[in-house]
Amino acid sequence: MVGVGSTASARRTIRVTEGAIVSIDLCSGAVSTIGSLENYTPVLGGRGLSQALLAERLTPRMDPFDPACPVILAAGLLCGTAVPSAARMSIDSVNPFTGGIGSTNVGGSAAAALRRAGIAALVLVGRSRSAVIVEIDDGQVTLHPASMLAGTRTSDADRALRRQFGNDIATVVIGPAGERLAWPATVVVDGARTAGRCGLGAVLGSKRVKAIAVRGTRAIDVAEPDRFDQAAAVVREKLEGSPFNRRRMEYGVYCYETPWEIESPYRNFSGDAIPKTKLEHLHPDQFLPYLAGKTGCEQCPIQCSTTHAFRDDAGTDWQCIALQGNDPDNFGARLDLDDPRDVLRAHALCNELGLDVDVTSAVIAWAIDCQIAGVLSPSECDDRLLRWGDPGMVFDLIGAIAAREGFGDVLSQGSVRAAARIGRDSERFCRHVRGNDLFECLWTSPAWAFGTVLAPRGGTHTRGAVIEERIAGLPSALAERWYGTDRLPPLGSWTNVERLVIHQERQAAVFDALGVCMFASSGRPDMMLPEDLAELTAAALGRPLSEDELLRTGERIHVQERMINRLLGLRGRDDDYPPQHFIDVALDGQHRIDPEAWETALDRYYAWRGWDTATGWPTREALGHLGLEQLSRWLDETHFESGTESK
Repeated sequence: MVGVGSTASARRTIRVTEGAIVSIDLCSGAVSTIGSLENYTPVLGGRGLSQALLAERLTPRMDPFDPACPVILAAGLLCGTAVPSAARMSIDSVNPFTGGIGSTNVGGSAAAALRRAGIAALVLVGRSRSAVIVEIDDGQVTLHPASMLAGTRTSDADRALRRQFGNDIATVVIGPAGERLAWPATVVVDGARTAGRCGLGAVLGSKRVKAIAVRGTRAIDVAEPDRFDQAAAVVREKLEGSPFNRRRMEYGVYCYETPWEIESPYRNFSGDAIPKTKLEHLHPDQFLPYLAGKTGCEQCPIQCSTTHAFRDDAGTDWQCIALQGNDPDNFGARLDLDDPRDVLRAHALCNELGLDVDVTSAVIAWAIDCQIAGVLSPSECDDRLLRWGDPGMVFDLIGAIAAREGFGDVLSQGSVRAAARIGRDSERFCRHVRGNDLFECLWTSPAWAFGTVLAPRGGTHTRGAVIEERIAGLPSALAERWYGTDRLPPLGSWTNVERLVIHQERQAAVFDALGVCMFASSGRPDMMLPEDLAELTAAALGRPLSEDELLRTGERIHVQERMINRLLGLRGRDDDYPPQHFIDVALDGQHRIDPEAWETALDRYYAWRGWDTATGWPTREALGHLGLEQLSRWLDETHFESGTESK
């Protein structure tokens, strides 16, 4: 049985009002209230708040593992209220893979618990002398030793924390991978909800924070309760009535009627179309026999978090919680596994060890490509024979990466660092944006590819990529409002691609700031729209708020994120290009990125926003237009010149 250490704890009781920003200095154990959500109304909460707080504390090119580098957890503004699917928490710091913004977002119960404890954001700075658990019980913060949780898997840590502090807490933990500072490490909420990408589990591990346990009992007040409840009811009706959501309610997150047409990351983005038989083996229907139950975040009717239970060929029983749509791509297509049980087991192992499924599968795929090409010998891989479609090898390497043992240590910083370490032109097998390994394919849809590559955190579809098929039937009035044109471009077209992506970036930023799950929208016009979010936010705050003003807030958050990258030394326009692989290699012999179309789309993207087209950075005028003049002064104070950085 795993238990929490019994040695003396450091307890601090602080007085907090609703929306407090609480700082913990892990070196000294000092806890203080350093501000309020009311001081940050231009960025709402969640991702907007966490990045505003981060920007105030960063120094140029700050190392993510520097004790001074902050990790910030911020609950969305609407979390803890009656808004369906408002349960998301943003975690922000510096990204080990890119050196730029490290930003992730996760559901579960932690965001609502923080808000009900009176806390809008938690700022962690410094480094503890030994592993700690941060307990938050309304206004009381206690630091407990975590020695008895050392090396524990995420579900074991979750159960131990509940035994210690009560089953009504929310838990935020890192697994063995985070403790060992493996860069693909994640932060896991409630034993299964994963805050992936960006290596923030490793950054939290460097601070020696094993876990955070949160209990909040306060009600979240809204300014206009009747109006708020009515707006929430409208949204709930939309979510319950959506045909797409009804399918998600049946299957869980992985619910697509056709998981792949042509495009998939098959065998590390080989360019070959995935075989039809594999597509059939990995269809969502093939996972249904193992579906044992579904749960969901508070107030959400979708209930998309699945539990799959199965027995492997050796007779061992397994349980996989919260299968994601990424998993069949990562383990099924990319690593060529074709048994649903192997995909489920790979996801379960990553969850238990606290590893990101995208980066972990990517670096394993890189290694397989390298060995097949003769770049890596079996002896360099601890006598492993690396081949596509070998589940035992995949499971073994997942464990080695988390433990940073042998060849697993080579893989423990992602494919770009592994390639730099090995050399021999092995970088040609990396598929990444700014050092962040991709799982997203970029061949067939310009709006998807453009939004994925331009994401400030480095190659991710959740911050601005557009699923063109889902907006194909968008009413002309909405198209005019959102994109400035009443006619959407044909599927696969570069026409107005920058307008589609900019709107999606703004909308995604607003969803994260409010703490509303992207599945409440799914990029579809029959689900939650910005106008719904504007009405809910206006009722919550008790002030007028138009859709335009809300999307302007999304722009402010996105620009803030872009400027953090500038401070941290990223290269602006030079970083905004896709991997050369998607230009040189044609998918199925016919689809590839057009580099000239990309170049001109970048010009339009920067110009549409009023940015400098040569550098790709927001201008002082653009910052002033958004009320972000402080970021201009910030650049001056940190010795950055307009348009260039001092090296």
